[in-house]
Amino acid sequence: MHSFQKYLIIFFISSVNAELITVDGSLDEAAWGNASEINEYFETVPFTLEPARVKTITKIFSNESGIYIGFKNFQENSSMLSNKSMRDEIPNNVDQNGVAIDFDGDRLKAYMFFVTLANIQGDGIRRLGGRPEFDWDGDWEVKTKKYNGYWISEFLIPWNVVLMKNSDEKERTINITTFRYLAVDQSWLNNDKTSGFRVNFLSNLGSIQVNNFSKGKLNYFPYISKTYNSVTGFNEDRVGTEIFFNTGTGKQINLTVNPDFGQAESDEVIVNFTAQETFYSEKRAFFNENQSLFDLSHYDRYRVINTRRIGAQSSYICSDSTNEELCDSTKKTYTDINFALRYTQKNQNGDFGIFVAQESDESFTKGKDFVALRSRNNFGTRSIGYFLTHVEDNFLNNNATVNVVDFTNVKSEKLTLYTDLLSTNKEGINGFGFRSQFIYKPTSLSRRSGSILFFEDSFQLNDFGYLKRNDWFHVGIGSDVTKINYNNSSRIKERKIGTDFNYDSDTSGNSNPIQIRQEYNFLYKNTSSFQASWDLKSSGKDTTITRKNVDFPYVKNKASFSYNLDYESPSYGIWEYDWRIGYETADKYKSWSSEGYQRRYLKVAGSLYPINDFNVSFSARVREEDEWLNWIEGNELAVYDLTQKIISFDMNWFRGRKHEIRLKSQFVALDAKNPKSLITNKSGYLQDYISNVSPFTEGITSFQIRYKYEIVPLSYIYIVYTKGGRIFDDENEKNTSKIFKDPWENPDNEIFSLKFRLKF
Repeated sequence: MHSFQKYLIIFFISSVNAELITVDGSLDEAAWGNASEINEYFETVPFTLEPARVKTITKIFSNESGIYIGFKNFQENSSMLSNKSMRDEIPNNVDQNGVAIDFDGDRLKAYMFFVTLANIQGDGIRRLGGRPEFDWDGDWEVKTKKYNGYWISEFLIPWNVVLMKNSDEKERTINITTFRYLAVDQSWLNNDKTSGFRVNFLSNLGSIQVNNFSKGKLNYFPYISKTYNSVTGFNEDRVGTEIFFNTGTGKQINLTVNPDFGQAESDEVIVNFTAQETFYSEKRAFFNENQSLFDLSHYDRYRVINTRRIGAQSSYICSDSTNEELCDSTKKTYTDINFALRYTQKNQNGDFGIFVAQESDESFTKGKDFVALRSRNNFGTRSIGYFLTHVEDNFLNNNATVNVVDFTNVKSEKLTLYTDLLSTNKEGINGFGFRSQFIYKPTSLSRRSGSILFFEDSFQLNDFGYLKRNDWFHVGIGSDVTKINYNNSSRIKERKIGTDFNYDSDTSGNSNPIQIRQEYNFLYKNTSSFQASWDLKSSGKDTTITRKNVDFPYVKNKASFSYNLDYESPSYGIWEYDWRIGYETADKYKSWSSEGYQRRYLKVAGSLYPINDFNVSFSARVREEDEWLNWIEGNELAVYDLTQKIISFDMNWFRGRKHEIRLKSQFVALDAKNPKSLITNKSGYLQDYISNVSPFTEGITSFQIRYKYEIVPLSYIYIVYTKGGRIFDDENEKNTSKIFKDPWENPDNEIFSLKFRLKF
């Protein structure tokens, strides 16, 4: 029996007699005395399930405003850690409280709300079969306060913070669990003997009955912004708004008109020479709000909707325009959005949603129109859904449509099954895709999983979604087992061993290297961790490097072996560090003058917290590859001696709760020397070739400093300075300092932006 069932009746009674509560970190109102109480917590990271070594008392009740949760966390003041951070970016060296709530009681998703001792909020969504995602920001209240021998966190989670299913019943079933993070020994404590890091987390939430409150919400977020680029001369003033309307009866409308997303965090700089597109997560608040219904994905392999497509750079054909020079000079890396609208409806046994977005037309191009329809019906522990997306490209005069039928079957707390059937049509060409997956947990400390993917060569998902690759057949099987309860003399707190097998090929049967991977994870009692992993790949065929050349569809690969070592230090109060070492080797080719492939990788990173209000972090990464293979064109390739260096530096300063200054910088230097020209024959064998292949260097600089002032919660002033650029040189080799320096001295962009965003 779940511990929450113990206070089921008390929770219901307190929801009837509750009074107005001030969220101030003091549980001194009379209602708290009548609230249900939780005083049993268990260690869940590591997953010992032993009674917690520290005392935690949690009180919970509800009224028409929402759910109130109050934590009283006992510990010595000297062990309390309260380093500040950005919202959702919570470090390991700060104490936390949190609650996870499945408002619909269907175990398909849970919203997670947590706070640090420094009163930094975090929130996210944990979906069935997925990992916790923290891009969503909800409108809820919390306050922490430190006392002698304990600290308190006080939550108010409004009923309208999310869209709940409409119900005419007097009570509704919700699933809920509470947790605490003790930073001094990096352990997680939970009252329901479950953890958000485990696959069966949603199945183990406790169920309770609460009064069925209906509460609507209408919020306006008007904004005004100014953007100026001193390099290009771009100068823009914008006015727009976002509207969020929750009826309180299972219906919600989100609308944005003339949106500006200049406050979005800059993406990590990634240099990608492969045929596979880099996926970037969504950071824009509007597209993360109430997006769970439209989130159908399979790890990093595909997503039916990738909202980063909306507002991405439009197509240009300047050579066909009447003023090619002006067209080239006015190209933008993004596209303005006229509006975006999302309507979501939740009923007792099903959900329905519509999403529409329209991009703006520009002088030398036209924007796209996006439409998505989503429905899902639940039948006990099973659900069936339908997904339709459609994109109209008004510049290229083509369209793309995707249809998906998805099934989910939660057979038990141990076994969950997933199936997706996908079809696409782009310019009259049809394509088919398929996914089948199972996740099985025979015990609380072991897991088995497997998946099959199949995507035809003609399958096209990337107009609105994301697909790692098409023309793809994949079979993956994995398992892991965890050992805990080491004796007192052991330094080890938890050990996890995982094994994965992956087979990939194209749909013609050309087999990529078969991969076997094993991973060993050790968590130590001093809070440090160590990971060792190795990968063994058989010989096979690289079916992506020649970009699906009809006559030369693949390159044959030699078998390879690699290993990686990772270490994370314990927190030393004001600082911590980590490092990674990687090595990979493969046999030399006999068909050309090969010396053999090697890759060496080193990463060193650290963070410094001299005071609670200030922190800096630094990382340096170096990758060296002998015989790095790169595609040129057709069946022509080249190998280089590659050196890539990446330096990142971040700084955050906080002044009270109102002021934030963030500096993010990243510098990338890539040096490809000693090129050798190669060609592949129809059998996939590489051969020496005589062609003019030059060494090249590439440098990328990304720098951003952002000041943020919180007027009131969810109302902000942003002042942002961004500078960055990219150089590519295939004539003269440059040293590292020159590669770093040139994009800074000759940037592609130097942008100043100012934005006011207010909540009404």
